[in-house]
Amino acid sequence: MGRLRAVRKHFWSYARGVLRGHPGARIEAGVKLGGPGTYRLDRGCTVSKGAQMWVGEGATLHLSKGSKIGMRTIVNVESGLEIGPDVRISWEVQILDTDFHWTTSPTGRRRAHTAPIVIERKVLIGTRCLVLKGVTLGEGAVVGAGSVVRRDVPPRTVVAGNPAVAVGEVSDWGSAVG
Repeated sequence: MGRLRAVRKHFWSYARGVLRGHPGARIEAGVKLGGPGTYRLDRGCTVSKGAQMWVGEGATLHLSKGSKIGMRTIVNVESGLEIGPDVRISWEVQILDTDFHWTTSPTGRRRAHTAPIVIERKVLIGTRCLVLKGVTLGEGAVVGAGSVVRRDVPPRTVVAGNPAVAVGEVSDWGSAVG
């Protein structure tokens, strides 16, 4: 009985992908894809239950093959988000490429309020992390649970904390991550 339930769940996830114009992508129940921007969800990617995504006008969110966005994750894209192959984003993560408002420096210069985010191949992002505008997470990087990432993370580096700082290195986080 358990196997049949799993087959049904996957069938409906793939069906939702097809109905939303992303054949081969798994979109689980309760996922919200909003905004006038462009979604590129490759075959073999997964968006888990309850994830909420917004892509603004002229922006693109690209989720590559083998990557997975976890349950109840929130993604807001105003300029661009590139998620490479085999990335794992845990549950309740927030990825924001915008501050949602303008700020002005003491000299009167308006600061940029949005910058694209790049998450390279095989990155692992722990639960309840916050990834902010303009960040690049290098290939194979690992972000510890609850971290706030506001600067680039070099390849194969483990970061943790608020703000996230390097705490180690990793050669591979394995394929056991589901």
